[in-house]
Amino acid sequence: MDNPAPIGGRPGRAVSRRHRPGPAADGTQRPPLTARAVLLSAGLMTVLLAVIVLVVVHPPGPLDERTLADQRNGLLRNGPVLPSSVSGVDFGTEPVVLLFLRHAPDPADARTFAAALTPRVRLRLVVQTVARPDARGLPAPVVQDPDEVLARAVDLPRPNDRGPGVGYAVIDSTRTVRYSTLDPSWATNGFETATIAGGGP
Repeated sequence: MDNPAPIGGRPGRAVSRRHRPGPAADGTQRPPLTARAVLLSAGLMTVLLAVIVLVVVHPPGPLDERTLADQRNGLLRNGPVLPSSVSGVDFGTEPVVLLFLRHAPDPADARTFAAALTPRVRLRLVVQTVARPDARGLPAPVVQDPDEVLARAVDLPRPNDRGPGVGYAVIDSTRTVRYSTLDPSWATNGFETATIAGGGP
């Protein structure tokens, strides 16, 4: 028996009841609902990521490098080999950590930093100022270096404000500079310095 022709249809072909999206008011074809949902989700994710970047990723400050990716990048390197003595600091017998500062540090912060280092690592506090710093209560000898001789020797980066760098350098027992970085938050990063200093000869 032949299929009856539906009212208003063609013989032998049923009319589909499934809804298909038609053209929009302006004549353009509207995308399926699933595609619109994907586009909307992608837009919301883009906005969310932008907000997270603005809130979490801070721009470089005056004591930071211009490009923060180059600051404290975690990579050991074979830097310059220092002479056996620079500005009164001896190198070559054991690892040395030079902590570069613009003025005498808070004794509590300096002790926290020093406590993270192993006994075989020598710490020197390099204060880059003309005025003689107050060394009372500090856990390591203070080296006064207003001409930044030590900073240049270890290739310490120059911060955004172009003043003396605040950070640290690690020199191993072969007098090779293994790490040199700006770090305005040095007081809370002693454990990182200890890891680097402990990884060399």
